[in-house]
Amino acid sequence: MIDVRMLCLGALMGREASGYDIKKELERGSSAGLIDASFGSIYPALARLAEEGFIAARSEGGRGRGDKKLYTLTPDGEAFFLRTLSGPVPDEKYRSPFLFAMLFTSCLPRERVRAMIDRQIAAWEDKLAAVDETSAAMPPSAGLNFVRGFADVTLRAGLDHLRRHRAALEAAAKVSDTPAPVRPLTEAVPTEPAVAAE
Repeated sequence: MIDVRMLCLGALMGREASGYDIKKELERGSSAGLIDASFGSIYPALARLAEEGFIAARSEGGRGRGDKKLYTLTPDGEAFFLRTLSGPVPDEKYRSPFLFAMLFTSCLPRERVRAMIDRQIAAWEDKLAAVDETSAAMPPSAGLNFVRGFADVTLRAGLDHLRRHRAALEAAAKVSDTPAPVRPLTEAVPTEPAVAAE
């Protein structure tokens, strides 16, 4: 099972890091976008991993803010991480609040749909920039190159698909305050061919 604990262990492979460093790695590093993790989930995961003997923690003097904890993998932690990765990988789940909202375009005001599209384009462009940053900052490896390439291809395909279909989405949105009929989710909806980013 790939969860926050596994993300923390992966972030510590071959290096020492603080909880803050791990959070930044998950936001902007090679693992960006793979699984969401907040500080509220990272620190309890690190505490549990330390209790289980999978990581070791040491304190380092902070700059006026108290001690900073730095974590490293133990041999047991590395073995657990690699053993778990060698087991069955769960099915992928793609979560997108944006795509969910687009199912109901005809019920939303046109201005709102336009704003959501603009925001999504900006978010995907930011993610592409982050992929480029990590490519320049991290030593290349076959696995990392594959994941970066996959992120690049899917983000660019998503951007292209959204830009090509934004006019149709905006046209389908409400112009007035009159509620549009809600189509049941089970009703067949004509779709474009699947794109990797969806």
